[in-house]
Amino acid sequence: MLAIVLVAGIYIWFLRSRRNRENKTEVKPTKVLPKSAPVVPYFESILESFYRALKQAIPDKYIIYVNVPIEKLFESSKRASLQMVGQYADFVVFTPALMPILVIDLFDMSVVNLDRVNRIKNVSKEILRNSGIPVLDYQYTDNCDIDDLRRKIANLLNPLNAKV
Repeated sequence: MLAIVLVAGIYIWFLRSRRNRENKTEVKPTKVLPKSAPVVPYFESILESFYRALKQAIPDKYIIYVNVPIEKLFESSKRASLQMVGQYADFVVFTPALMPILVIDLFDMSVVNLDRVNRIKNVSKEILRNSGIPVLDYQYTDNCDIDDLRRKIANLLNPLNAKV
């Protein structure tokens, strides 16, 4: 009987010491989160110059949004089947009623793997065009010709230029 009590006591002591060791190792010091971080401009200088040119090229009543998730332009019930998660439009021009009328895809010739990027973007561009939203592919540079941009936008939005 004494042996059983002794074995049970040692077993209980073993379990408690093990539990205490686990509790001590589980407590990890929390990292102190920074209370602030440096803020940077939203646009790079080239994108900012294009944005300003685009604002001058279109009438004031239209609204320009930057880096718009493409999936958000479509009905929520159809989003999953489109498989466009993570794809963004560089600029989207909206009517005052917030209907998208034009997607602008800027491209830069300095991209290393341009073929891969174009293959991914071509799928989303085709879906946008099939849905009735024209897509303007525009190579951006430091100084953008506003008249040329205005002409390209007008050609895309003109219903008489639509292909039948």
